Amino acid sequence: MINIFKEMDKRKPVLQMSRAKQAEQETAGVSEYILSKLMLVSDDIKNADVDALGYLEMLFFRVKDDKRIPAETRSLLNILDKLEEDLEFSVEIFGARASYILDFLEADTLKAAVEKTSNERERIVLGRILRLRNTYLAEVKESVKELLRPRDIKDYLDRFVIGQDDAKTAISTAVYGHGKRVRHPGERFAPDVVLLIGPSGCGKTEIMRRIREITDYPMIFTDVSSLGASQYRGRHKEDILLELYEESGRKKNMAEKGIIFMDEFDKLLLPAVSERGVNVHDDVQSQMLTMLEGSEVELKCDGQQLLLDTSRMLFVLAGAFQGIDEYIRADKREKSNIPGSIGFKAVLEKDMNLEFIRDNINHEVLMKYGMKRELAGRVSSIAVLEKLQLDDLIRILTEPEDSLVRRYERELQLSSGAELIFTDGALNAVAEAALKTPVGARALQSIMSKVLRGVMYKAPGIKGLKRVVINSAVVNEGAEPLIETEDGNEQSIYM
Repeated sequence: MINIFKEMDKRKPVLQMSRAKQAEQETAGVSEYILSKLMLVSDDIKNADVDALGYLEMLFFRVKDDKRIPAETRSLLNILDKLEEDLEFSVEIFGARASYILDFLEADTLKAAVEKTSNERERIVLGRILRLRNTYLAEVKESVKELLRPRDIKDYLDRFVIGQDDAKTAISTAVYGHGKRVRHPGERFAPDVVLLIGPSGCGKTEIMRRIREITDYPMIFTDVSSLGASQYRGRHKEDILLELYEESGRKKNMAEKGIIFMDEFDKLLLPAVSERGVNVHDDVQSQMLTMLEGSEVELKCDGQQLLLDTSRMLFVLAGAFQGIDEYIRADKREKSNIPGSIGFKAVLEKDMNLEFIRDNINHEVLMKYGMKRELAGRVSSIAVLEKLQLDDLIRILTEPEDSLVRRYERELQLSSGAELIFTDGALNAVAEAALKTPVGARALQSIMSKVLRGVMYKAPGIKGLKRVVINSAVVNEGAEPLIETEDGNEQSIYM
């Protein structure tokens, strides 16, 4: 993938050169590098193409001269930021050159992505290119759409989220459908409201965090348990849309393509009686319906009126829905009165599990739980996530590309040059400790941090440190980790 900044860092100017000569050499080097990249992705280069690439050179030097951007962090994304600044100023002036530059960068980025087995960086850049086109140039490339098919999205989620295939499939399909609505605003599509049911710490939020990485649509995560009806004081549905508007950089057209993840949604289905004896949550659900079904919602921002169209937004509702198995049981009891259901009550005596809920959850059960009929009718997809078991938590610690174990291994390697080793017993102990908490996988971070706090503090100061071993005693009993130095000695890290 094109990386002008790293390439120019390699080409150190001759020290005896004057500054003017060095600047001239760098300008020529930038031109040469960009042209060489263009030749790899284009068979027919015209003079107009080369002229347009001069704009890319200008963007490069604008980033380089921007003192707010540290030299070590400069990247293609900074160039795209500058390009967006120009398009915000005038699409008429910069549109044609910007369109060519985006075509060129996309072709080069796709070429890099195809040549690699892991293309996370390229996906982020492609997402940014897609957003610029959607916002300013109203065009979409087939190659970008191809990268974001439901199967591709789920493959990406599989790299970071253990298990929960039903939820990943539902979200991948919904995000793809969301992309279709964004790309074809004139077409009518069925609304997509996804409901995720599962205990705390099972991966609902993590799935959506990963979706944010590859779509580049504005996305917000909000807890709606304290949401109130518009006629009462407190936080209202309009505040959620205002948050999305702010996340979109106050760009109305971007906000209307956003994704809203509403956690603790099940709390809005439980009765909340006011002093006047009114079920406030019933009113909240009615008012949420107008937003979820797709309508123009009036907002107030800085004293100004703003109408935000929600018809192309994607809504993901999530919650634990504790006790919903009882409502499934009640639903089944009603249906068991139908002739031909002899023997069904024997099934009802068995313990309810998430597999049973997954097979029997429906809109009638949601209404019995407390969801208004009209709102339940808007839910197009329901996915049930399983409570994570011991083996799942161990896999979460070790398997994902950015797993906690790998992060701490990298951190110790960078800070002291040492290898960090977790024994199977240690991993099992960490997972067991998390399993005992009510928050599941969310507890893994705090447990690992506590176990490794002393190691990360002491290790950088130990000369010749070669290896640090964490075993079950370190996790369960607070024992001291053993370390090995280059001379072969084993000792306590706290000595």
